[in-house]
Amino acid sequence: MENKVSQVLAHITSQLESGMLKGGDKLPGARDIAQNLKISFAKVQQSLDLLVKNGILESFPRKGTFVQQKWNERILQTNISLFTGENRLPWLSGFKEMLAKELPELRISTGFPKSTFEIRTTWSVQSEHGDYMDLGEIFNECYPDKSEFFTHPFKTFYIDEKLSGLPIIFSPRVIFYNTEILKKANCKQPSHNWTWNDFISCIKKIKQALPEANIINWCPEPHVFMNFIFRAGGALLSYDKDDPVMIDHPKTRHGIKLFRELRNAVGFKIPDDYRRMNAESFIKGEMAFMVSAREELPLIEKAGLKNWGTAPLPHIEGGLDITAQATDLLCVRKSCTDINTVTKMVKLMLSEELQNHIGKLKYGIPIRKSSALKSIDIEDHRDFLFITEAPKITAEYNIDSPELAMLIKDGIKQILESDIDIDRSTKRLADAVRTFLSIRNFKYRQREECAV
Repeated sequence: MENKVSQVLAHITSQLESGMLKGGDKLPGARDIAQNLKISFAKVQQSLDLLVKNGILESFPRKGTFVQQKWNERILQTNISLFTGENRLPWLSGFKEMLAKELPELRISTGFPKSTFEIRTTWSVQSEHGDYMDLGEIFNECYPDKSEFFTHPFKTFYIDEKLSGLPIIFSPRVIFYNTEILKKANCKQPSHNWTWNDFISCIKKIKQALPEANIINWCPEPHVFMNFIFRAGGALLSYDKDDPVMIDHPKTRHGIKLFRELRNAVGFKIPDDYRRMNAESFIKGEMAFMVSAREELPLIEKAGLKNWGTAPLPHIEGGLDITAQATDLLCVRKSCTDINTVTKMVKLMLSEELQNHIGKLKYGIPIRKSSALKSIDIEDHRDFLFITEAPKITAEYNIDSPELAMLIKDGIKQILESDIDIDRSTKRLADAVRTFLSIRNFKYRQREECAV
């Protein structure tokens, strides 16, 4: 796409995202925009026509051009959407500079939830993989030598042999702790072989000195609770078994029970208090524990927090020494019409330049090995832990549709937030998932039979 057209598109979409233009607003005339931007009338008109074609604007003869009411529900070929705010992605400023040089037609979008290009996370990519194109062939063409990259983090994003998301960074999840708070509460600093009982005992001591919201970032969302289910030896789904549903398996139930035990040990009220228990409190030095990934390090350094440490998540008797994988991935929607741009984007995201930039900021572990080795401080045991824990990561959620993901996530969240019987409620949820899978599989069989 020509540079001038990109400038006009960026100008108008930026005004939409900032709120300067709202649904129903009338745009200035094309000649006024051209004069303001010092771009030819023809290029401005071409840009407006493109936005009309994409459903962002609507044009009426002799009335003018207006903003569509639901403009932000459209998907633009030139947008890159993010799963979080720009302030949580410190590598974006450097990436924008590289993007301007390599792919000036693309832009980071803050107002469009969905775009042709997206940076997504583990759970959402697995559950919505059907929306994204297979990047496997392009990845193979761009980088035939896979020894340059950590390959294990790719494993669960190959669904039906198609790569639905390209890992940019990954990280094991560990437990961060505030050394000063633990010292004041007379708690020992966590060791590599600490147990669940050690953890709960420390939580109870800290509770005597701190308000509930400053103890740990307890949250009934998969990126937190799945760590405890995995470490207990449980799972959500396992398709290599006759009955793939694992939600009511004894080990999964045990993980859920422990996570609720943690909630009760902290002692906050449901559902309001836990919403105040976020990572920002730990970064400010106000919280004792935080379950999170290496992506927090840039924010910790920026805040100037010194009295912190890291440890593996507590050992659960009879469980497994594994941790839930955190991943940021590049995804491209199937509606993308420009494979050349996709190829350039894949090359850029995995390039030494960008991977080194991400690594320098300590945002997660770069997927490129050489960049990761430059990033990790092997003399700082707090940072080195992420490398020693990296082989233990798993992202075996096996959720392959938005509907299935919502059913499981909302069901477990309800169990964790309430005091309902865990055995009965997990059986009810597991049976609902079995019914869902049975109906879905029946539909698939019908389609295959009709095709034959």
